[in-house]
Amino acid sequence: MRIAVCLKHVPDITTVEVDPFTGAIDKSRLLFVTNPADTVALELALQLGGERGRVLGMTVGPSATEAVLRAALAVGATRVLRLWDERLDALAPPLTARLLAAALRGEGMPDLVLCGTRSSDVGSGQVPALLGEFLGWPVITDVTQIELEPHQARVQRRLDRGAREVLEVSLPAVLAVEPGLAQLRHASFPGLMRAQRAAIPVRGVNELGLNIDELVFALPVHQAFTPPRPRSRPIFTPDATRPPHERIAAIVEAGVTRKSGKVLEGAPQPMAEAIVAFLREQGFV
Repeated sequence: MRIAVCLKHVPDITTVEVDPFTGAIDKSRLLFVTNPADTVALELALQLGGERGRVLGMTVGPSATEAVLRAALAVGATRVLRLWDERLDALAPPLTARLLAAALRGEGMPDLVLCGTRSSDVGSGQVPALLGEFLGWPVITDVTQIELEPHQARVQRRLDRGAREVLEVSLPAVLAVEPGLAQLRHASFPGLMRAQRAAIPVRGVNELGLNIDELVFALPVHQAFTPPRPRSRPIFTPDATRPPHERIAAIVEAGVTRKSGKVLEGAPQPMAEAIVAFLREQGFV
């Protein structure tokens, strides 16, 4: 069984800090990890592949993303591959999926592709569906259980309101698994050392048989924006001619004048007439 796993390098949400004045993320404090849903996909690939299985870990991104591939090697991935080109300065789901599809064709089609159902940073969930489209394979998302059978997989997927459905799909296929479905195994110390020394192969756009100009459509449109400034509020200042105790009371009350109400007592008819008279005086009737 040959299984390919798509991995993404994402910020650790516990290290995200936002500047309260500008609304910008402080990138100097960010730490990066493998997308949690992708670690589930990797663990399932290792379990489903067994001892004779071959697991290929793939990611799209610059050299910093090699950390997720070394982590995959450390826990037992057979091979890894990074896809990137210095002419690419941004990523979008269509571009990511197209690069992954081209790499899979070049490396030899696997029997199964596993992805996380969505990433923790963007969370669009588009890559698995687009990858299946580019490969011409069936796609099942929100998978909560996988059972492999000869030439097909029996999967359970999550529906709205807690419902579940069971499907059978012919292989090869793309499956997007839910986070929390499995816990990635711990890497051994020898595995960590081997992963750190391993050379990470890289494939560029030309090596994948793609044209950089044809990929422009997949690049996102950058829009600059400035966070809105807080609306200014007038600062209340008490009348300087008033006595100190009155100025202090005015500061405590922030200049809000308390409205006094009028209590009516007596028979219903006179009170009703008084209310109608008040409404006419105020212009309501």
